Amino acid sequence: MVLIENCPPGPLLFVINVINTICVAFNLPNWRDFLPWGLGDAEKNGLLSHLLPDSISESLPKMPSYADFLAEHSYVRSFSSYYQFAFKTPSTSLGVLTTPDAMVVLLFLVLILRKIKRFVLPKFSAVGRHLANISHGSEWVKSNELKVTKFGEYLYRLLFHSSVSISGIYYFCDKPWWDPARGGAANMFIDFPNQPIEVDMTWYYLIQGAYNIDAMMHLFELSFVATWRKPIAESGRIQTPLNIKWSPTCRGDFQEMAIHHIITNILVICSSHMRLTIIGSMVFMVHDVSDVPVDLSKLANFMKWKTSTTVCFVLMVIVWLVTRLGIFPFYIFRGIVQNVHIVYTEGVIDERFARMYTGMF
Repeated sequence: MVLIENCPPGPLLFVINVINTICVAFNLPNWRDFLPWGLGDAEKNGLLSHLLPDSISESLPKMPSYADFLAEHSYVRSFSSYYQFAFKTPSTSLGVLTTPDAMVVLLFLVLILRKIKRFVLPKFSAVGRHLANISHGSEWVKSNELKVTKFGEYLYRLLFHSSVSISGIYYFCDKPWWDPARGGAANMFIDFPNQPIEVDMTWYYLIQGAYNIDAMMHLFELSFVATWRKPIAESGRIQTPLNIKWSPTCRGDFQEMAIHHIITNILVICSSHMRLTIIGSMVFMVHDVSDVPVDLSKLANFMKWKTSTTVCFVLMVIVWLVTRLGIFPFYIFRGIVQNVHIVYTEGVIDERFARMYTGMF
């Protein structure tokens, strides 16, 4: 239990943290001494005088790496020992995406996904081309090649979202954080940050992380063209060796999708680093399940199948109402707000740190 007497409001701590981060970056750790009107004077209880908690990273348990695993069990490096480490041992460094072991596996998974996409996307687009040819004829196909290409991309998305939705429901449907009779949402924070990271959770997060990184890389590949050139132009002007330009295949929603992918990857990686994988898995499931009818609706719309588009749209609205407008705000989000106090009333996290990021809610 880490309770602070007269703990200041969370939003105020958040503001102090932002100011402190900026000032420390500019080598001004004593910035409070320069504030007017006693704002930084602790003796006068100045508004900005409150001390900040230690970093939460100091409270996070160290996850054993593959090297630690080998040393603990007196194993040698081999395929069988790595298999035991990766697929049979819970709470390893693979469960934290910011560790070197997890980064290597994440890179490997991204490369595998990219290989799979290069192989299946043309085939999926060929399926779309065949269906469009049957429905609308060859002339329509020639004049709607972009829609045929997008059909292949969204068929891939549909298969991924369907697969991870089924896997997520299979692995996590019986977990206590989904069961109100066993504590429900309170299990997000009970024993935090020392909650075990099960093998299923580890690989669920690794695959989700790899997919989101690949999606961001694919967006940038579609949007930019990079070419090498001489550092000195023929005119004698100095120029950068790498020339980056907008690609003809750049789509109109690049800005929105770039922001979406960057924020998504930050959330995925940070939630893993902060040991918030239970909450992360719940958010993943809600979004993946609701993305399935979205993908179906997109596929039907690309092919201009009006009846199918209408049916898929109605299904999408129903699923979104249940998941993103029901479960997400009224179970997951409310559960976070109502139960986050557990991390400092029963756990080892400083109350100020918890309030810093939850007080604004």
